[in-house]
Amino acid sequence: MFNIRKKLVLTAILVLLSNAMTSIAAAEDKPNSSALVDEIFKIIQQNHVSGVDPQKLSENAIKGMIDGLDDPYTKYMTAKEWIDFQNLLQQNYVGIGVRLSVDDQGVFITEVFKGSPAITAGIQVGDYITAVEGKSMKGVKAEDLINQVLGAENTPVSLTITRNNQMINLTMVRKKISLPVVQGKRFDDGTGYIRLSSFSSDGDELFAAKLKELKQTNIHSLIIDLRDNGGGLLDTAANIAKLFIKDGVMIHTSDRNHVDDPITLHGGDSVSFPVFVLVNENSASASEVLTGALQDYKLATVIGTKSFGKGSVQSIMPLSNGGVLKVTIEEYLTPNKHKVNKVGITPDIEVKGDVPQLITAFHAAGMKDISLTRDHNDLTINQQLFTEDSFSVQTINHKSYVPSRVLTAMIDGKVEWNSDTQTVAVTAGSKSAEFPVSPEGAILIKGTTFLDLDSFSSKFPQLEWKMESDQLTLHVKGN
Repeated sequence: MFNIRKKLVLTAILVLLSNAMTSIAAAEDKPNSSALVDEIFKIIQQNHVSGVDPQKLSENAIKGMIDGLDDPYTKYMTAKEWIDFQNLLQQNYVGIGVRLSVDDQGVFITEVFKGSPAITAGIQVGDYITAVEGKSMKGVKAEDLINQVLGAENTPVSLTITRNNQMINLTMVRKKISLPVVQGKRFDDGTGYIRLSSFSSDGDELFAAKLKELKQTNIHSLIIDLRDNGGGLLDTAANIAKLFIKDGVMIHTSDRNHVDDPITLHGGDSVSFPVFVLVNENSASASEVLTGALQDYKLATVIGTKSFGKGSVQSIMPLSNGGVLKVTIEEYLTPNKHKVNKVGITPDIEVKGDVPQLITAFHAAGMKDISLTRDHNDLTINQQLFTEDSFSVQTINHKSYVPSRVLTAMIDGKVEWNSDTQTVAVTAGSKSAEFPVSPEGAILIKGTTFLDLDSFSSKFPQLEWKMESDQLTLHVKGN
């Protein structure tokens, strides 16, 4: 997250231009320090045996100063890097227009965006990318594969995809893609759901419009999904917070002189239904600002895992070469002065795993009848598609095994693993059952426990299931 409010920054930043050098030095307490830097630069440039390039020397000097701060959020960006950073914040990039995920078989497509090069070329959800430009992607990390697919606008890229055990070669032209920042759903029972993927400059307007649309349908509860949202603009977080908080402190800030300059909200609104916020270890910065405020004011129940823990504010300082210096100027605390930096937001209900978190949120929001379908890599809950969440199913000797956390979440229960007895213990309401590691009980794969569906449903008959080909359906109907 960074803050682009016009604000007096107490840190003095001096931009020095000398012999094509750009360096930054704090020079309030040592008036001759900038002259010394300039002197050393000239000596190295004129005498060092390597014949160092002045531009490279300047970049190394800048890097050295910033590295010495031991602050991962203070960063120098060139003009191009600044543009790329803004595009990332606004969810804009040049590519083919797909969303990816990973399983044991490789990297596969979970969503194809409308009007994208991918949809024109015929790429479908569930396709596995097995080669890029003829180069095998077997064993390649997802981020490395993405870097192979991304490129300059209007340039071609060839992919080999696997679909139903068939290899298909497709070529498409890279275009500028704008990812959806806000996605919303309304379930038949009246539960509302909004997923916010970035606190972009228009994220608050898009969120407000979606919330207004859901309110008009008379939702009785709302789930705000901030999982994997790394943050963005503080102003965007403030405007979204005002949709739920009428007046009050959003965050307390502490600058280099430890002066608290709280950011307050005025003239906000409120909602008449309960709110639930989903977070995970990748929810950071502005996500933690919004979550912490809603939690402290007891306006939302937080579900998931402890958030990332980025409790600092950055300001953007434009430089004469078109680049910027992103500088940490403050640390912030929640309205009740809970520390966030390197600590994170602790959820009210701790749940591990993407799908268990979703299901737990639906139970908490009052959803009684939950039907989950997993078809290959597609996941639907009560006929609503969730492209970013999935889980694996194991089939061994004609028996089907599902992750214990998924099954336990379906029946709104709790699960514990006993490493001494190699047993999975599940409790739901007043009933408990144990599933030992055995063909009729549980299997353990890479640290994840899977339970036999026949055995589980016999002990917890409220869970109904069926498996047709590769399509699994789980259904629970509440009282």
